[in-house]
Amino acid sequence: MLFLVVFNPSNCNGPVNPQGKNKLGQKDCTIRTVSGSVASGEAIEYTMSNAADKMAIDSLLYIDLTPLEFGPIETYDLPLGRHILKAKYVYADSSRCESTWTVEVRSDIQPTLKGYEVVSMIDHDPAAYTQGLVWNEGRLYEGTGQYGESFIRNYSPEDLDYMQHTEMPIDQFGEGITILGDKLYQLTWKAKKGYVYDLESMELLSEFDTPMEEGWGLTDDGSSLIMSDGTNMLYYMDPVTFEVTRKQSVYNSEGPENLINEMEYVNGYIYANIYGQPVIAQIEASTGKTIAYVDCRGILPPQFNTAEQDVFNGIAYDPRRQTFFVTGKYWSKMFEVRFLAKELS
Repeated sequence: MLFLVVFNPSNCNGPVNPQGKNKLGQKDCTIRTVSGSVASGEAIEYTMSNAADKMAIDSLLYIDLTPLEFGPIETYDLPLGRHILKAKYVYADSSRCESTWTVEVRSDIQPTLKGYEVVSMIDHDPAAYTQGLVWNEGRLYEGTGQYGESFIRNYSPEDLDYMQHTEMPIDQFGEGITILGDKLYQLTWKAKKGYVYDLESMELLSEFDTPMEEGWGLTDDGSSLIMSDGTNMLYYMDPVTFEVTRKQSVYNSEGPENLINEMEYVNGYIYANIYGQPVIAQIEASTGKTIAYVDCRGILPPQFNTAEQDVFNGIAYDPRRQTFFVTGKYWSKMFEVRFLAKELS
């Protein structure tokens, strides 16, 4: 995976030199980090330079607008993601110069590789473009996508007794779903809205706005809705006021964990499909660090491949049996699995 270091040009202000450059076009001050990316817990090393042909009477250092003492910057308490460093010089002639630089804090955990064992293989509707999958009191709730094909229904995995089929308007593209209390929540792809249903009747109760350009995955931790938008960002939302209460960047040891799709929260971890890959990332919810990958390659036997099938997607957890249900978009089979705790060689 790749990470990007974003450079923000110096922004220098002063009555004599508003552009922060001298007559030779050189910057009057700079700040640079030794590395564009550091692991959580690793100190950020940097250099500051005053190249102005005038006396500096003060210099200051900030990270994300918080003033710092000079010296290596500890990252133990910094959240994962990008942080802005700023150097500020004040000169004897009352002019000043400011320079900024961006540094990225990634996970300090090297993810392990896990496998799976199939407990059972069951039929899955090959006409279902699976976007969200949730287990609740012995039944699977499935939300699908595609314009004109988006719906929610629930069923027993043993006999596929489809119930409470709720269709979305044809101009809406369904995405992730989750159940919190007596309500079911659903995201849309590009409409920047979500829906709230009564769980028992599946009656539509209300709509809510989302802060994302695109809605992808949806789960909950028992108190907050947790949404993904296809990047490495997770949004925590109050299920009553629909205010975003927290944003969490997700990183592995190399950089951002992008393309987070369908999700399931289990015992402090978020298990997430990575779009386009037969992989499930296990993410520590409290920190956003990817701690493991479940390699699900080969889970669909070749004899069940079809020309219509799409990517691996859909994950639900049965706490009673401590198993996961996984499938894919337009797949004809679903699998009840356990993830292997041991690391594969």
